[in-house]
Amino acid sequence: MNKLSLIFVLVVMGQVMDQVLGHGMLLEPIARTSLWREDDSVLENYDDNGLFCGGRTVQWELNGGKCGLCGDNYALPRPRPSELGGPYDFGKIPRNYTQGGEMPVGAMLTANHLGYFKFSLCPIDVWGEESEECFAAYPLKLTNGEDNIPVPTSEVGWYNGTLRLPADVTCRHCVIQWTYVTGNSWGICPSGEGKLGCGKEQEHFRTCSDIAIFAKGEQWWENIGHAHQPIYPETNKDIDTLEQKIEDRIARLLLKPKP
Repeated sequence: MNKLSLIFVLVVMGQVMDQVLGHGMLLEPIARTSLWREDDSVLENYDDNGLFCGGRTVQWELNGGKCGLCGDNYALPRPRPSELGGPYDFGKIPRNYTQGGEMPVGAMLTANHLGYFKFSLCPIDVWGEESEECFAAYPLKLTNGEDNIPVPTSEVGWYNGTLRLPADVTCRHCVIQWTYVTGNSWGICPSGEGKLGCGKEQEHFRTCSDIAIFAKGEQWWENIGHAHQPIYPETNKDIDTLEQKIEDRIARLLLKPKP
């Protein structure tokens, strides 16, 4: 095989691998692109577990490591399909929480390649739109103080945790950004050692979820004139009970087959 043929084969293999590596989706709070799994009135996205920034090759070799705000190929014109103003923006806010309170989160990995989850918040009421700067200004921590949820094994299934919402943020419309940084690619560690999972050029998945955060004691949705409207008027404040309900519901959500 000559050098040109070898390069062609490697490029094709890289593109194929981009299609089969880890897949996942945030189901609590439910991602905008997965809302069809619990709301039959909205547009389906049967690839809602594959919002991986266009694939590792596209993200790192063509887009310089950049990813769309909600997991689309960065090179697409804005609004990208999964962003506010795109075809999966249905003008609905499925979840609401209390200022400074706890927010259970959970993702379903349908193909697992280690790594970790991280979360950010963007108050649309204040910033007017989703942006990298907005999400960077509001990184979220878990209630145990950690910055991310690790994925320590290669098992597929449900991975969850509980975030602490900011004490100084309320919003009629906020967006939660979930980023899954996988650990399935070979790279160079800070020590100089080559190892699986090292290096920044890992496959990324990302989704956005629409929520509201109310001040303590505030009545549900006092301002009904907001552009995005609530569709579920209550969020269970019993975290343990809510997490069990989430796990029970996940099984039902995933039963929705592709046509």
